[in-house]
Amino acid sequence: MQDELIIMSFCEFAEKLQFDSDSRFKNEFYTILLFKDAEGSIVIDNQEFDVKPLKFFFINYNQVYHLKNFKCSEGNVLMFTQSFYNYVYTGNKVIKSDTALHDVAPYILLSDQNLKDFSQTFDELQKEYLKNKLLRKEIICLLLKVFVLRYIRNSNKKDCIDKSVDHKKEIVENFSTLVDQHYKNLKTTSKYAEKLNLTANYLNVLVKEKLDMSASQVIKNRVILEAERLLLHSTLSVTEISYELGFDDNSHFGKYFKSATKYSPNQYRLLKTESLFLQL
Repeated sequence: MQDELIIMSFCEFAEKLQFDSDSRFKNEFYTILLFKDAEGSIVIDNQEFDVKPLKFFFINYNQVYHLKNFKCSEGNVLMFTQSFYNYVYTGNKVIKSDTALHDVAPYILLSDQNLKDFSQTFDELQKEYLKNKLLRKEIICLLLKVFVLRYIRNSNKKDCIDKSVDHKKEIVENFSTLVDQHYKNLKTTSKYAEKLNLTANYLNVLVKEKLDMSASQVIKNRVILEAERLLLHSTLSVTEISYELGFDDNSHFGKYFKSATKYSPNQYRLLKTESLFLQL
């Protein structure tokens, strides 16, 4: 279970990853940063948030983040995999990981009143994590679900808890999950429609209705997001990135990227790198 769920103090976490002002990390877990006493800012996929005491952050799979002018005297880190979150499935679609964790708010700021319930759940989770008793994994998984639902309830996206799980919405959520899994090799609506046993036209209608954009735009947004991450936070060449993202040649990738950002990959990398340098 150690590779599926990890709880540690932020000091231990920072020491293991050797944090400094230039460190950028691509997340390989669901990660919640619980800052009880901290200041500075955190940048998640180029979006900067200020850090305050009792402000907790949720970082999703594959998001790139780094800390700026950061100080933390007290805090904890909770990391877990999607498979662990699904280890105990209650039968409730609202708390399946592909719905509950698909659109989680990047942060919550707790009041003193809400902190009590939140801290109690985390303390129970941490105590069970340190035990080695019968059904430990099952109990931790259930406590983790409670903890995540408390996070969602305290966020601005309260409708995540109350939203209905009608059939159409479930299809769109499943489509979004498939895009996260296959965007490198599947870039057309028809391929996802096949996996969902739907026509491409019907899938597009549902996605447009729920997300206010076409299915092809959802796919393209995901590809471009990953391209931006790799351009800014890796040393891969543009050609290597194009192959990493499933393009047959560098030219096709360049046109695809420019149609979305108005910049060529090299222009984007240079522009954003200079901008980040000036902020340091």
